[in-house]
Amino acid sequence: MDVYLCEVFKKFIIDILRMKKLDLILTLEVVLFAAVVLLFILFFKSKGSDKFDTADTVGITSVDAVADGAIVYINTDSLFQNYQMAIDLSEELAETTKKLDAELSNRQRSFQANVNDFQNKAQKGLETRAKLAEMEQQLAADQQNLLQLSDTYRMQIAEEQNVMQRKVLQAVIDYLKEYNRDKGYQFIMGRAFGDNLLFASPGLDITVSALEGINAKYKAENPAKATK
Repeated sequence: MDVYLCEVFKKFIIDILRMKKLDLILTLEVVLFAAVVLLFILFFKSKGSDKFDTADTVGITSVDAVADGAIVYINTDSLFQNYQMAIDLSEELAETTKKLDAELSNRQRSFQANVNDFQNKAQKGLETRAKLAEMEQQLAADQQNLLQLSDTYRMQIAEEQNVMQRKVLQAVIDYLKEYNRDKGYQFIMGRAFGDNLLFASPGLDITVSALEGINAKYKAENPAKATK
């Protein structure tokens, strides 16, 4: 299920990048971002957990837990598609990628123009062999610099993705801990289409409630983005 969940959020981020019409670092695994965020099965002790010790819980079956409302789930597809923090951070990454893409494209065009100039002069004999050799060496150095710049940009995006991943993961964990103080659930599980959770009663789905709460918390903490 963890691998599938990673793919779910990966698809979500890639869709955002495509809407922005980006070209540069789609060769990246754009969503290393999502990988840990989606490893989202959280265990929470109930508010009244002090009433139970190990001996008390030995006889509790999964059916008992469900009957007591101790296990609920969140639709992770819906959560990450509609969690404003994830959306905002994804758009910020897309904007950064777009800028780096434009800069790299400009440098590539400049390099290609220099290559064309070299070829033209070499074919027409417009420069001495010594000058052409010098131009050729410069082009080789420029090409190497261009490749290094592309790698640098890829690493920059990957690092920003990792930071985003930690931010979203921590925000989700922090909120669900608060959310669960009044709920007393034993487990809050993540569910996505095609995962190992083949069936769950709709009555155990807390996606809407959790999403409303986590978005309200995020917007309250980020008033400048509340008008989105």
